[in-house]
Amino acid sequence: MKKLITLSALALAMHFGSFGQCAITGSLSICSGTTGYLTTDSTCTGGVWSSSNPAIATVTTTGGVTGVSSGTATITYVYSGGTSFTTASVTVLPTPAAVTGPTSLCVGATATYADATPGGVFWSSVAPEVTIDSLTGVATGVSAGLAYIYYTVGSSTCHAILEIAITSSFDSAGGTITGLHTVCSGGSITLACGTPGGVWSSSAIAVATVGSTTGIVTGLASGVTNISYTVTGSCGTESISYPVTVNPAISAGTLSGSGTTTVGGSFTLTDYLSSGGYGTWYSTNPSVATVTSSGSVYGVSVGLDTILYVISGCSTSDTARAPISITALDGISGNVYFSTPYYGSITVWLINFNTSTLDLTAIDSTSFYIFGTTSNYYSFTGLSTDSFRVKAAITVDSTTITTGYIPTYHDSAYHWNTANVIHHVTGTSDTGVNIHMNIGTVTTGPGFISGSVLTGAGKATSTGLPVVDLLVYVVDQATGKEMQRTYTDASGVYSFSNLPIGTYLIYPELINYTTTAYTSVTLTSTSSSMTAANFEQHNIAKTITPVPAGTTIQASASNTVTVFPNPSNGMVNVYWNEASAQNAKVRVSDMSGKVLMTQALEMTSGSGTATLNLSALPAGMYTVEVSSATTHYSTTLSLEKQ
Repeated sequence: MKKLITLSALALAMHFGSFGQCAITGSLSICSGTTGYLTTDSTCTGGVWSSSNPAIATVTTTGGVTGVSSGTATITYVYSGGTSFTTASVTVLPTPAAVTGPTSLCVGATATYADATPGGVFWSSVAPEVTIDSLTGVATGVSAGLAYIYYTVGSSTCHAILEIAITSSFDSAGGTITGLHTVCSGGSITLACGTPGGVWSSSAIAVATVGSTTGIVTGLASGVTNISYTVTGSCGTESISYPVTVNPAISAGTLSGSGTTTVGGSFTLTDYLSSGGYGTWYSTNPSVATVTSSGSVYGVSVGLDTILYVISGCSTSDTARAPISITALDGISGNVYFSTPYYGSITVWLINFNTSTLDLTAIDSTSFYIFGTTSNYYSFTGLSTDSFRVKAAITVDSTTITTGYIPTYHDSAYHWNTANVIHHVTGTSDTGVNIHMNIGTVTTGPGFISGSVLTGAGKATSTGLPVVDLLVYVVDQATGKEMQRTYTDASGVYSFSNLPIGTYLIYPELINYTTTAYTSVTLTSTSSSMTAANFEQHNIAKTITPVPAGTTIQASASNTVTVFPNPSNGMVNVYWNEASAQNAKVRVSDMSGKVLMTQALEMTSGSGTATLNLSALPAGMYTVEVSSATTHYSTTLSLEKQ
């Protein structure tokens, strides 16, 4: 009785030991004839493996489990000197009998494969060398190489495998044709195959022929042919084919269009392509003429040039040529230069300068897009003998510059009255009239400058009338570089902020007016603002002059002209108060100075009002001027459409 109790206690201790941390993991399901592996926790070392049924599964001292026959065996691992153990159940699944059938098969041939284990299905390896019917076991060779036939019963993952070699009359380096797929009519290409001893043939000998032993294909007419290569070997006679397209011979055709223009002029060449396609345009002498991708030719300087149109195809190319002549320009031309490559649209204006009246009027303009270059050519032709200025500006521009290119006159002037004047004579060429674009500055700092621009002369007020929407610059006095620009508001007031410590000059800009700058506005760390940089606009003298600090603009009791409302929807009133009757002229211009309309105005003695209809003009900013023998009034009008 004591022995029974002792053995029961030992069994109980071992039983509880099986519930420890030492679990068995690994191959718990294997196929008969295959080996898997079991492992335990690293804390359970030094134990002994055993199988409850070696006829079903055996286990090695290292945990290798080999399936012997179908069934389930319990694998036990005893550790801790025999005082603890853990178990795992391993299932052995049946493996079908070996697959029988030929171990080699020709490409295109068939063979039947079988297995002694009933109820299973066949399948082939993922590789495309062979296909097999899952039920009948009939396999077909597809391409040369090694393939594998599998046989599986039911849902088991256990299967029998047979390796077979798929062979071909083409050796291991053959089976494919290499070379070009296209050839020109009248041209030739060479095809090749890695298997020697074959014979070449063409399916359409009217399209292309091929040397039977050389593989040289000669194009005869447009179309498609299949070039075949046939070999005879251990698997019989086999062929592979290769499509070849024959293209017509390439031709650049003939160029047509004008062959002469002036410096700054242009014309377009066109091409008739007898065989179709797209070519590339070239100038042999770009210093004389340039040509665009669409065939537009632009004269650069006097001389002769040849324009080429090159078209490529069929492994060759053909060129059409057009001789051209660039004659002297009757006008003004030059380049717009940028300090860095620029992408964007730019406009250049031609401004007529009347040396008698000092009036400027924009009479022509040209716009173009610049694709990342540092210069671009412009020209104006057919000009009469007169004096001109030119001005360039990026097409989209903000009113307050922080960075980027700003409107610039020839050669690099900020303002019209410091720009170079071109005195042109009809029939001559004024070339090299270049514009070097100025660039603004990003400003940061504590500085602040403000002031106002008022008209004092000829106004029946005590302090003058505001000049609205007048362009005002602040310029670094030491370097001459523009820092910012803005416009006066409805009260004639302007302001600049975020300026660095330094000395500045203020410059109002109004076309046809001569400005005297407000200079030596010095900002320091202790005195960083100046709020009295005021100006007076003189409409008769056509000047803008600074007003000394502390001075008030006083008005005389003579002539007065006002345009209202501003902004306007198109109907504008011109009010006057004149000491005597006046015959006046009203002139409306865009912001570039181009005159858009003029209208005569009879101003009666005393006060009066006339209506000006601007509804035909688009919304925007305009300059309205009223001029008579004794009065010259100018203002900026904002036209807003509903």
